[in-house]
Parts: sequence; C-alpha cells; structure tokens
Amino acid sequence: MSLHTEETILVEREQARRRNDYGRELMDVGDFDGALRAFDEAVELDPKLDWAWFNLGLIHKLRRNWHEAARCNRRATELVPSDDRDAAWWNLGIASTALRDWATARDAWRHFGIEIPEGEGPIESDLGPTPIRIDPEGSREVVWCRRIDPARAVVLNVPFPESGHRWADIVLHDGVPNGERVIEGRTVSVFDELERWEASPTPTLKAEVVCASQADSEALGATFEDAHLTAEDWKQRVRLLCEACSTGRPHGRHEHHDPGEAWSKKRVFGIAAELATAEPLLAEWIAGGRSSRSVDSVEVAL
Repeated sequence: MSLHTEETILVEREQARRRNDYGRELMDVGDFDGALRAFDEAVELDPKLDWAWFNLGLIHKLRRNWHEAARCNRRATELVPSDDRDAAWWNLGIASTALRDWATARDAWRHFGIEIPEGEGPIESDLGPTPIRIDPEGSREVVWCRRIDPARAVVLNVPFPESGHRWADIVLHDGVPNGERVIEGRTVSVFDELERWEASPTPTLKAEVVCASQADSEALGATFEDAHLTAEDWKQRVRLLCEACSTGRPHGRHEHHDPGEAWSKKRVFGIAAELATAEPLLAEWIAGGRSSRSVDSVEVAL
C-alpha cells in the first residue's frame, strides 16, 4: 500500500468519526433526518466504523424500520469490540423480535447473556411483572404487564381507551429504563412501548356503576376474576403523576391526588370482556349485594 493511499484512508477515517460525532449531536436535538444522513456518510467513508453502524441501527429502531435496524445492528456486533457489544446485541434482539425472526432473536439474547429456553419459534417465558408506558407519544399511561421474553410483555391492566390498547395486548418494549415503580417493596424499571406486537381480541367495556362501599368495588373485580376476565375500578387504579414523577420514581414530596377524598359511590370500571359475557356477570354481582349495587350504563369503549 502506498503512502498516499494510507494517508487517504486515515483522512477518510477521521472524516467518518467526525460525521458520526455530528450525527450524535443532531440526534440529541431531535434531528433524526440529519443524523441518519450523517451516519450513512460515516459508514460510506469508513465501512468498519463500528459505532456509526450502531447509531444507524438506533435511528432505524426509533423509526420502527426493523429490517434496517436488524441489518445495522448485526453489522455492529461484527465490528464492535467484544466488551462493548451488549447494546448492539440487545437492539438486534428487539428488531428480530419485531420481525418474528426467532432464530436471530434467540441468538442475540444468548449473546447478550440471557438464558433462553431451547426450541424454535416465539419465546414463551415468564420474566415477572414490569410496568410499561404504552402510547408513549400520546396518553403515556403506565400499565402493569407480564414479560414473556426480553422485549415483549402482555398487558395485565385494562388500559384507558385513549391509549388505543386493550387488556392482553402483547407489546414490544425498549430496554432503556424510563422511570421506576415499586411492587411488593421491590423497585422495578418502567420501559417504553415501541409498538403493539399483537393486538388482543378482547374489547374494552366502560361500565358506570354504583358501589356503596369499597367492598362492593372489590366484589365486582372478583366476579370477573373468577371468570378469568378482568374488571378494574378505573377511579381507584389511576394515579395521575407529574411528568417528573412518571419518568422517575414517584415520591411523597408532593401529592398527585387528594389523600382525604371521601369514597364516591359513582364508579367507572374498565372491563375486558365481550358485552354478552359481561352483562350476566354484572347481574350476578348486583344480585350479591342487595340494594347497594347497580349498573347505570355499560358500553363498548374500544
């Protein structure tokens, strides 16, 4: 190789690094179009610039361009030093899960260091409960889910209709924590949804009911639970948080609701069930409470 050629390669590598750094600056201010161009230019100048490939994959992940996200992260895993590959393997696992490419997803999770059950096809594990922020660009509702693999979780709550989500939706979520919640004294991370991976067929019903006491509210929930369905007292479940608390760890330094609020008999329930299934269960609940329970209305909300 001539001295001139070596000098040209060094110059191009330096230019590539600068384009990569510039792309990161554009990402930080939300200019994803400009960042994408900068990273593309960086890998054209230096096809072995590992972090430019990773950053390209990151842009494509944010845009849900899963084929390109998988391609770029795969290239990054081939180039990034072994000690720094975890982020690329993780994003490759997410992209492959979105694409239903289970062989690649399983390989990516194992390279990351996660024990994955043997087999083919979708991963069906039980990784425990985790809070997911669904519709993160809209309603930003945080619901409890059950993780079935490193990037997918099944919604356990009955989300508000505004979120566009239902009970038992399977959501694809990011791996970057964005807040914390506490369950049974244990702090767990909140993850943001990337997209709904599979929609639930079960509609969301909105029922306006009268509960003379909290025990009546709990009895309604238990009636549907016994039928392997879900009914949630939306008024009791919801806790409106300021943005700082929603994306951090909710604390007691200021209140987000009135702690002294008296019990209100008028309740709104979110019910995950077909209307034809819910109506007899509501009638059963009314019959068990004498005159202390009634249903004002029930309708399909989503």
